[in-house]
Amino acid sequence: MSAHARETGRQGSPLLRAWLAAAHGEALAAAGRQAASLRAFEDAARRLPTAAAPDEDGPYLALDAVHLARWRGHALARFGHPDAVSVLASALSAHDAEFSRAEAGLRTDLALAYLASGEPEAAHAQREAASVIAESVGSARQRRRLRSVRTGEVA
Repeated sequence: MSAHARETGRQGSPLLRAWLAAAHGEALAAAGRQAASLRAFEDAARRLPTAAAPDEDGPYLALDAVHLARWRGHALARFGHPDAVSVLASALSAHDAEFSRAEAGLRTDLALAYLASGEPEAAHAQREAASVIAESVGSARQRRRLRSVRTGEVA
């Protein structure tokens, strides 16, 4: 479906095409297709406009380099890829604190990445920080993901 959406949106704005490529990369990651997922994220990065001007003719999309790094980092964490920690840590350092739910997800992914890289103390710290945020915003989804982080599973 995401491949079809990309095809349908190929005449859209650069921002829309970047968003569709990133969404496709996320879907491919969920399907376990690492190489294809990473190619889709590379395509999204190439298409992402350098200045995020609102697309007056298209849907509202929140996508910039930080959001894209967060999405790509999520995929890398799913795969246990060695670059996941650096991508996610970089995204976290540039993350807009107003996006609390996104931060909870980012920290959950970072906890998974730290577990995969053999750093349980760092994983624990990120899991705890994510838990505090998830509780404060009432995110059942992130609380469910955090339960799986305790066992080292990808959710």
